[in-house]
Amino acid sequence: MPQNITMRFGSTEVGATLDDSETARAFAEKLPTTIHVSGTGVDFCGRMPFELPYEQRQVHRGWKDGDVNYNPGGGWFAVLFADEENSMRYGDQVSMGRVDGDLSVLRGLSGTYDLTIERR
Repeated sequence: MPQNITMRFGSTEVGATLDDSETARAFAEKLPTTIHVSGTGVDFCGRMPFELPYEQRQVHRGWKDGDVNYNPGGGWFAVLFADEENSMRYGDQVSMGRVDGDLSVLRGLSGTYDLTIERR
């Protein structure tokens, strides 16, 4: 069953929905958690404080703007909000869910955050 989450970038809250994959369910079980993330202009990305299970068939290239992804090779968490059209050059992506609503909130943020993620 999909799981609704809230991500807090400082005082800005962004909702997302995790899918029903094994990876997303394992992530939801670890919540609440905090991940130090940095904005790159296309995403907010940070090293996960734990590893997540995944199946090789889940690993793909690229993303859709709004994806919440796990990069198992590097142990990265990412909230992607731009550059979908050029994203196929990036591999090792495991989708865990999607941001709910308008991505302009994420596009308006910059810098680094101690991103708090919890179930809604």
